[in-house]
Amino acid sequence: MKSHLSATRLFVVLALTMSLILSFNGCSKKEEPKQQAKIEKKLEGKATATTENLKLAYLSEVKHASWYETFAKQAQKENLGEVAVMFRALSQSEKVHADNMASLLKAKGIEAVAPAVEAPPAGKTKQYLKSAMSSEGVETESMYPAFIQKAELEQDSVAATLFKQTLEADARHGRLVKRAMEQETNISHLPYMMCPKCGYIIGSEKDEECRVCKAKKETFKKL
Repeated sequence: MKSHLSATRLFVVLALTMSLILSFNGCSKKEEPKQQAKIEKKLEGKATATTENLKLAYLSEVKHASWYETFAKQAQKENLGEVAVMFRALSQSEKVHADNMASLLKAKGIEAVAPAVEAPPAGKTKQYLKSAMSSEGVETESMYPAFIQKAELEQDSVAATLFKQTLEADARHGRLVKRAMEQETNISHLPYMMCPKCGYIIGSEKDEECRVCKAKKETFKKL
């Protein structure tokens, strides 16, 4: 009889213990969204590595948008019409990138301040093509990969996605510039179109959607 009572008591103790554990876990799960909301509220408008990287990316894209307009004008002076068209397309793409960075910063409670962009050093189109190739290489090979890694570490998925899309669009810039350098004065015509969402430049009318963000062809902007 005593053995039976002991077993019963043990069962009751275990049942109560499990009940308390489950109750505690349930409360913890309910509290998690509240805690996350509090953390996000605290971080709103505060500087993190990713917000600083967004500012740097914004400045870089604004500068390139301005410089590519200058490069286009020089190419036009040298009667390199197709190169001029390409540089104008790149400039429009960089403006989309800058606007995207500014919009995300604003969503984080930070107002992007447009910088005073210095004019590029005077030069010929051949020099400007090399300069563009170099700057696009820096962005795609080191800057954006580092920004993506940091955003992922900080669990900022929105910024990470934006950096990834911008990297792909800038990689496309690099390929277009390389093509212009290789073909020199005999560069063939491309029907430049741009995705207004991510700035990716499409060079074929056959594409039904943006290769980067999947925006539909109907939204593409002819350049």
